[in-house]
Amino acid sequence: MNNLFHWLIYYIKCGVNILYSYINNNNFINQTSSNQGTTSQQKEKISKYLYKVHLQGSYYEMGKQYGKTMKRVLEKDVKTFIHFLRNNNDLYQRKIIEKYKRKTIFDSLLSYYEDNKKYFNPDIIEFTRGVSEGSEIEYNKLLYANLFPDITDNHCILLSKIIENKRMNVRTLDLGYPQVSHSLIIFNPYTSENKTNKKQSNKYISLNPSIVFGVVTGISERNIFFGETYCDESLGELHYNGMPFHHISHEILKSCNNLEDVYTILQKCNRTSNLQLMVSEEQNAHIYLSSKDKLILGQNKENVESVTPNEEGNFKKNLHYLNSIENVIKEFIPRTKSGELHIMVSYDNKIYVSVTSDVLQSYNNTFYEFSLDELFEKKTIK
Repeated sequence: MNNLFHWLIYYIKCGVNILYSYINNNNFINQTSSNQGTTSQQKEKISKYLYKVHLQGSYYEMGKQYGKTMKRVLEKDVKTFIHFLRNNNDLYQRKIIEKYKRKTIFDSLLSYYEDNKKYFNPDIIEFTRGVSEGSEIEYNKLLYANLFPDITDNHCILLSKIIENKRMNVRTLDLGYPQVSHSLIIFNPYTSENKTNKKQSNKYISLNPSIVFGVVTGISERNIFFGETYCDESLGELHYNGMPFHHISHEILKSCNNLEDVYTILQKCNRTSNLQLMVSEEQNAHIYLSSKDKLILGQNKENVESVTPNEEGNFKKNLHYLNSIENVIKEFIPRTKSGELHIMVSYDNKIYVSVTSDVLQSYNNTFYEFSLDELFEKKTIK
């Protein structure tokens, strides 16, 4: 009964937001400043469901920092998510292939993890272990939310377009997730090769539900933007063994200085199926069709896009609003009605972020503006 109540409320909320998007043109941009507070501030609450967190160090150290500073938020969100999975056990068990299916969705996810963890990005495993230690939350409880994206077919809008000689990128996230907080994490990673030599990597930003540690939406200090969506066309036999897209993205944003570097990583990576991956830099943008055995450059042009057939009508009808950042946020996004959980837009060395709230989904909500220069130059505490 609890799961029926959840989905009833969920679809009522979706319906209300669809209706609201027809009459609402009052989305506004709230400018923020990383200069608010002290320079040693590691966590800043932007809104009820959005936090900005600065991390520095090895991935284990950054995980420990994140776990400590976000402990109360993580405890609440983990509890919410586990309750959600328990009440929807039968629904998500049907999405598990027979090889991994066990008595409960929790056991099935752990079975998938044990068989697949050798392919995972070790940085993210270490980050999760650090979060577990810092927050004192059981490691397996953190795993559930991080394995969940691998069994869902989330369809999101990806868009990269030149507006007034500057590149604008959009990534929406639709996942059918319970109401949790979101984190805008600024990663400043290094690897300690020895006590006196620290190898610095690119700083980068991830926007994700607080308890999901792979990058589903992100941008680096090199202006490499990453987003993904599931591909509607089958590229081949589906494979579940390989590095998940939200692990690949960490490596791309940390390591890549241009799109050629991105291609090299994707080509060498042991990938899963069946995805569209959008990567862009200041001048160019690509969408790759990615599967276990194929990596196809699907779109290589100035303007690229990925939209599902269900959203294509609204998308094309409102393309004329893609002429300024104000119209993108105030007109195009609410009219396309994609971005149930969150939206990130990057343009002119700024990002604009909106997340779902108690009543309004992200495409109907306030967008918060952040300067990339301020975010990447922010001093962090160890």
